[in-house]
Amino acid sequence: MRLLRFVPVWMLLVSVQAVAYDGFDADFSTCTQGNDSGAVVAACSRLIDNAAAENAITGMFYGLRAANGSDAAQNCADAKKSLALADDAAIKTLSQQLIDSNC
Repeated sequence: MRLLRFVPVWMLLVSVQAVAYDGFDADFSTCTQGNDSGAVVAACSRLIDNAAAENAITGMFYGLRAANGSDAAQNCADAKKSLALADDAAIKTLSQQLIDSNC
């Protein structure tokens, strides 16, 4: 399941509170639009690890990582984190679906 299909484009354009680091733009692009699950998980992980604060956007990264991961336990934890941080009803619904299928 690709969480990105349900995330409005405007949400991707809001300010991401992350510490700028080399590769940020590439990681953001890969995490939100990538087709290779391993690359998406790695990029989302770097975005999460470098986030200055946890917020709805960071929650989206957790959700995208959960949707692309192969480890059910990690996907479960990420989906729960995504649900806790989500502001958008569609992301909350998708996070709950990920929880239902991984936890």
